[in-house]
Amino acid sequence: MISKDLIDAVSNLDKSLKQRKNIAKLTRKDVRKLITGEIGDIKFFDTFSIEKLKEIKNAGDICVVDGSVNRIGANYPNYVEFFQSMALLGSDQEPVVRADILCPLVDNFSEKDQFDISKKTLCATELAVATDAVLNHNVKILMMDGTLMRYALEAENEYKNLVNVCKDKGILMVGVVEEVSTKIIMETMISLKQEIGMLFDREALFNVLDMNEGFIVDDHKSRKEKYEIEQAFIRTSKEPSVIAIDIPKINRNDFNKIISFVLTMCDENTRGIPFLLDMVDKKTRIDNKQAEILAKKYLDTEIYQSIFRTQRSKRVI
Repeated sequence: MISKDLIDAVSNLDKSLKQRKNIAKLTRKDVRKLITGEIGDIKFFDTFSIEKLKEIKNAGDICVVDGSVNRIGANYPNYVEFFQSMALLGSDQEPVVRADILCPLVDNFSEKDQFDISKKTLCATELAVATDAVLNHNVKILMMDGTLMRYALEAENEYKNLVNVCKDKGILMVGVVEEVSTKIIMETMISLKQEIGMLFDREALFNVLDMNEGFIVDDHKSRKEKYEIEQAFIRTSKEPSVIAIDIPKINRNDFNKIISFVLTMCDENTRGIPFLLDMVDKKTRIDNKQAEILAKKYLDTEIYQSIFRTQRSKRVI
């Protein structure tokens, strides 16, 4: 059942969201003017021609990396997390795969630390496959799923090592961010003494850019600068949302080329994410059914029943 209290709470949330003044204050024209004057130059980016794509393919592989995590069991410490990451190379090559598991009963970490340990483990497996791929294959472009900040924060040494390998081998590295969670627009408004409340860039940039328009964020406006990461925003499809693109600072001179490459890999009739990332996501993902099969097949039945099977799953009503 859905209680009246819950209905009232959602209705009140709707009213509160409608009363927010920050959205009403900022028109499309206002945000574009703010970006151009304070954050970066809005410009139109071209996509690559077929000839240019052939040139890239002849120069080396396009490698895309993604990771997946799934959990079976109950609450801490009675669970197992499965991690699997993949570096997908050309269609004629086997992908590079790394996997790991975490179980508090064996790995001995606290309930408070479980989320951080999980994030670090996922980043470690993703960086492992990426490093393996660039060291042992002729990679020209390395595309990571998500912000490069994840790796800089959760696995700093492994991330720096990967960046250095890419630098030495002339590999262009890029992180593609679908779920934008930065607040550059809001922070810029605050610096100009204009209080607008909590406003994330995803919301602020909604329908502000035309398709194939974007801008590279000036260094001093990005909190990623201290990690030597450059970022840009680009609208890659008919969808009014933007995606973010991260690159290591060493690739700054190639940023326009990288943005054009990402645009070329996106279908304008989709949500605007490079199709190669969707492809590797499907291949590496461990779904609930697969996780259960792994546990039931390779764990002792009594151990599985007594430790990892939730009481809720035994309900009959």
